[in-house]
Amino acid sequence: MRVVVLCILCLFSIVSCNQVNQLEPVEPEPVPTIVIAQVKQWYPNAENLVFKPLLEKLVWEVKFDQGADKFLTLADSTKIWETYRYKSEVAPPRLLDLLEKSALKGGTFSANREMIGFDMPDHRNRLIYNLYGTDYVFDWLYVNNRVAGAAFEPRLYSILLNDMSLLPQNVQAFVNADPNIKFEGIEVKVQLNYEKFYEVMVSFDKAGVKTYAYLLFNEAGDLKWFSRAFNEPEDLSSPPNFDKLPEAIQQYIDASPELASFTSQPIAGMQWMGEYRGSKCYILRYMNNTTFDSCDLQFDADGKLVNKSYFIYFQ
Repeated sequence: MRVVVLCILCLFSIVSCNQVNQLEPVEPEPVPTIVIAQVKQWYPNAENLVFKPLLEKLVWEVKFDQGADKFLTLADSTKIWETYRYKSEVAPPRLLDLLEKSALKGGTFSANREMIGFDMPDHRNRLIYNLYGTDYVFDWLYVNNRVAGAAFEPRLYSILLNDMSLLPQNVQAFVNADPNIKFEGIEVKVQLNYEKFYEVMVSFDKAGVKTYAYLLFNEAGDLKWFSRAFNEPEDLSSPPNFDKLPEAIQQYIDASPELASFTSQPIAGMQWMGEYRGSKCYILRYMNNTTFDSCDLQFDADGKLVNKSYFIYFQ
């Protein structure tokens, strides 16, 4: 099970991330001709192109038609990243079979998109999954005749950057104010509503070991959450560093019908309060005792949900 969970956890961090290498400003037009040319080079019969900027002058989401099919791709001034074709079927049959055995069944699928470039019988699909009234992006990977990943969360796209000057000024100032940490990179998390979060990876020396940590800022540049590395215990099986969850968090969990059959173990690896420079945040993992599906939840200091990710266990 441990290997399977690791594979699922890697699903978002690897197959859904795209690296921006060309950061030079392009033409001042809303949609530069060089970006249009990128799409037409790969899809010369593309029609009805609709461009939506994800990062100003850097990255665009592009929807287009080609014959009777509809497509979605990501593009910058140098390349096409990944392209999906919309499918008429609600979801792949193998995915529906898997979900039927999951504690997270009961939702509805829409916007089924299959990634172009996978050879049969391999598939990668991205769908919208509505569970108890909330929409999520569902990632499904089927490779080498087996399920390689099934997970969903509110994140639509992940864009990797290595230029700190692209961050809001107050985020840059916050990172630079701590001489003990070193900037390593950025992951821009584009949500389903196209709201952006900036996850900044930093490193620092911890007892002679280079240690990585993550700081999550909203679009306004406010710190909302950070990883446990700053005050992580040596033994994750030790008790949590708080006696009771804040009331706002407990109320959220109690009011979440999908978590009714999920529990969390009383260990630091499942419940932890991060602390850094006078700020706090919470990291929680809940698991279903029957199916072993899991849910990771991140809350800010006020107990407001920052993110939640669901991972479906498979054998």
